[in-house]
Amino acid sequence: MSLHALARLLLAYALALVIACLAMSQHATLRELAPAERQVVVSRWVNGQLVARSTTKPGEPPAASATKGFVHETTVAEAPLSLDERTFPFALVPGRDGLVAELGDKTAWVTVDDLLSTQAYDHAATFFDASLGLGTHRPTVLALLATRLEATVVDVEQRAHVKRVRFERSVPGAAPAPRITGDSLDRARVKTIAHDAARQLALGVDSTGHYRYLIDPFKDLPLGGYSWPRHAGTTYFLAQAAALFDDVEIRFACLRAAARLRDDMMQSCGAHRCIADGPDADVGSSALALVAFAEIVRTGADASYRAPAVELALFLRSQQRPDGELMHEFDRAKGKPVDVQHLYYTGEAALALSRAHRMTGDPEDLRAASRALSRLAGSGWSFFGSRYYFSEEHWTCQAMADLWDRAPDHEALAFCLRWHEYQRSLQHTEGDSPFDADGSFGFGPVVTPRVTPASSRGEAAGAALDVLKREASAGADHARSIALLEDELRRAIAFVARAQLRSGTSHLFARPDRVLGAFPGSAVDLQLRIDYGQHAGSMMIRWLELGSGTRP
Repeated sequence: MSLHALARLLLAYALALVIACLAMSQHATLRELAPAERQVVVSRWVNGQLVARSTTKPGEPPAASATKGFVHETTVAEAPLSLDERTFPFALVPGRDGLVAELGDKTAWVTVDDLLSTQAYDHAATFFDASLGLGTHRPTVLALLATRLEATVVDVEQRAHVKRVRFERSVPGAAPAPRITGDSLDRARVKTIAHDAARQLALGVDSTGHYRYLIDPFKDLPLGGYSWPRHAGTTYFLAQAAALFDDVEIRFACLRAAARLRDDMMQSCGAHRCIADGPDADVGSSALALVAFAEIVRTGADASYRAPAVELALFLRSQQRPDGELMHEFDRAKGKPVDVQHLYYTGEAALALSRAHRMTGDPEDLRAASRALSRLAGSGWSFFGSRYYFSEEHWTCQAMADLWDRAPDHEALAFCLRWHEYQRSLQHTEGDSPFDADGSFGFGPVVTPRVTPASSRGEAAGAALDVLKREASAGADHARSIALLEDELRRAIAFVARAQLRSGTSHLFARPDRVLGAFPGSAVDLQLRIDYGQHAGSMMIRWLELGSGTRP
């Protein structure tokens, strides 16, 4: 690791410590309310819009209603709250806390559902990319309060009396869903969750093979941007799911998305063909397209994808350096590779070339995959601090497992086991976070746990378990490592399963039928991106395959 990168890492840790101290100072005074003190905010939502609201008196139960769309948010704790811009963003626990404000003779409630529907949580500041943030967005809260108090934002800031409130949500007439834990996981439930995820993604594939890539479920609107590596990865998951569930609709959606890659996106890249959208091509798009095509062939969905898969394998091999690393871009105008590296791509290429070898038997594909894996697990991680810092290695570990029966790499297995040991130190356990975080991975109690990191680590845990169980059946003693990985994986699956969008939040969405079964970014980041479902579903299918003894 360079000194610059190490300094950035240490700065990030220092910033996290400062934020944690600010948050803890705000949270220390929370007082639990006795049953007689509790109030219920009764809201009615229609097509994702709040259309009516009332509040009970302390201790008074809400009136019964047979009309759909009613939600009860009960106050269970409260504390004083400052709107000071320096401390307010870190005063609320996302997904659990809202607030109440009084100004003159008016009272305004901003509940958890209000803050979810406006996506105010985790948007005070962002880091790395727009999908990663923390802190409650103060301008959104002030605007809600000002509207409901019929006042100006300045009046709210200067004169309103504000309290932080913790809520518990319930839907009249609906029984609470049982909480999924690592201990309560069963195959039938996991199959249902994975199937629902695949069907929701398949529903979003249009007649041209294009996904609804990023969705605002509150308005049922697609948002900007597109990623061809994620398109390809999602198509791979749909191929897995179509085979496992023998679902015709998922299979047809998968083939539409695959045809978009093969027929529209395969372009000339020098002497070979690659996946490209413009003058520059990246290795990740071609690698994951190859993985998807190989899965389509393997599962018998369409054997004609063998030929384009071979072409993509040739392109990937042409991008490999003598040391095993890949050049991750290709300048199509100049007809030359560009020797830069990006996160994930070499691991994706190693897996892709391994899958190509399974399909064609070409020894050059096996050799290239093995060299890429050796680079990732060996010299690629030989730097100061490498034992105390790891990047995202889920594709690396999946490539290691896929190659094991033809080119076992014990150094790569040891690397993946070290990576999992590191990740388990970041895996939340019950009670160590204000969130429902058991099984997730994160840094302390301030950042809302994300769904996809748990899914990707689960994919890698399943891959390592696959190898260790095969080795154990041959007499190797891996009992302790197997037990640790099984616990890590089961708790990661349970956390991800609890995050799946189901009926409990459907009142917030304009078209619940189009989003139920999807996976959000987190419990409070409810935008839906296709790779969230892909990683979650592929993790669950890997776990199901482990139980049945089958492997891709």
